[in-house]
This record gives sequence, C-alpha cells and structure tokens, in this order.
Amino acid sequence: MSFAVLELMREMESGEIGFVFAGWVFILGLLVGSFLNVVIYRVPLGRSVVVPPSACTTCNTPLKWFQNIPIVSYLLLAGRCRFCGSSYSFRYAALELVTGLFFLYCQLRYGFFSLEFFKVTILFCFCLVVFFIDLDHWIIPDGVNLAGTLTGLSLSLLSPFSAEEVLVGGYGPLLDSFLWSAAGAVLGVAFFWSIQVVGLVVVKQEAMGGGDVKFAALIGAFLGPIAAFWAFLTSFFLGAVFAVPLLLMRKGGGKDPIPFGTFMAVAAVGYALFDYSTLLDWLSLPGGGDFYY
Repeated sequence: MSFAVLELMREMESGEIGFVFAGWVFILGLLVGSFLNVVIYRVPLGRSVVVPPSACTTCNTPLKWFQNIPIVSYLLLAGRCRFCGSSYSFRYAALELVTGLFFLYCQLRYGFFSLEFFKVTILFCFCLVVFFIDLDHWIIPDGVNLAGTLTGLSLSLLSPFSAEEVLVGGYGPLLDSFLWSAAGAVLGVAFFWSIQVVGLVVVKQEAMGGGDVKFAALIGAFLGPIAAFWAFLTSFFLGAVFAVPLLLMRKGGGKDPIPFGTFMAVAAVGYALFDYSTLLDWLSLPGGGDFYY
C-alpha cells in the first residue's frame, strides 16, 4: 500500500464515515476473540487450532457458520448447544466482547492504519491467551511463548522503538530497535530465572514456573527492557493483592500454585496502554513517557 493511499485511508477513518471503520474494527475484534477462544481451549489439549472446525465440546457436533457468530449465536441459543442442550460458559461470549471493545479502543486511540494499533492488539491477544490458559491449567505453552517472542522481535523492526527510549544507540534506528527488543527478552528471562534459582536454593521450592520465565521473554520483546521491568514489578504488586484470595478459594489447603502468568499478562497490557510518566517522573526514575508513540 503506497503512502498516498495510506494517508487517504487515514483521512477517511477520521472523517464522516469514521463510524464505519469503528464498527468494522469492533467486528474484527469479535472474530479475533472467537478464534482466541479456540486457541485457549485447544492448545493445552495439544489439538490443532485450525482443524477440525468448531464443534460442541460435549457432543462434538460440528457447528454451522450461523451457529458460531460471536456473541449473537450465544444470545440466540441462550448459551446452550442446539443439539445436546449442554450449556456453554458465558466466558466465551465475554471474551469475544472484551476483545472487540479492546480493538475498538485501540482504533480510536491509535487509528487502524497505524503500526501502533497492530503492535498493541497483537500483544493483547498473546496476553489474553496466556491469561486464561495459565488460569485454567497452570501452564503457559512453549509454542505460545516462542511465537510471541519472535513476533515481538519482528515488530521491533516494523514499529521501531523511539530514539529517546533506545539506549544502545549507534547502529541505526532499526538495528537499535531490534537490539532493544532483544535486550528486553533477555532481561525478562534473566529476571525471572534468577527468582526461580533463588527459590530453589533458599526455600527448596520452585518460586517461578518455567512458563513464566519464557513468558517474560515475550513481554520483554514487545516492551523493551525498561518498560518490561516496570510491568514485572506491577505483576508482583497484582500478585500480592490477589494471591491471598486465590489461595483461600483453592482446594488442598491453599498449597496449589498461583497462576502468576495471569498477573504478568495484565501488567504487560496495562503498561502498553497507559502512560506511567507521571508516577515515574515523581519517583525521578527512568522509563517515563508513553511507551507506544
């Protein structure tokens, strides 16, 4: 797509027919959310996310296209399978709606025809998958972590970090950006791996799962080392706030592991969206400013 065509599309997006673009992006988000539901359900089971087509999880009857319309089908069928009558979790429809609203928010904030939109929404999709898989199964699949880390590294070339944020300098904007992304991935692994080692040495217990360590590389690749560091600290704060209620609700006397990847996912998306510069400037620490520019 040429620069002139891209500028024309951006003008149309912000013009009188902007609501058409907003509606289209919302529907796109619903469809992506529907696919993420498939990923969240099938990946932990080791099944393909492409074949076979969507089917009832109870009777395995394949669903027609009109029975698989995001949110609409759930409402029309009252959350039940048309064939066997088994109920579907409301979470499926809620996840689709949240994804649609998130895409809409990013479109209104960044514009659909921007690299920022795709970078933030792609990070959100990976984090949403990790959030629910870790919450349901206490695992973070290696395939998700690897795909996300490679995507974050690639996007650092397509949507480079700003010169003010990159500290390595001297190799040109694209290579600097890639090295910054790689540094974020390395920092993430080193940071959480050190916690894992300390836990094994000091308390003779694994304090951090291997999936969390690899997920930290994904977050670092998307955010860069400074933003990732603050996201990691935020995840520990969230873990401290919500860990006690989760432990109390768990069976087995609260000895089950905490799905820490869920807190990491929330913190990563939160830092990607919101400007922490006021807090960081108040603390006189580096890393302030809107991460996505």
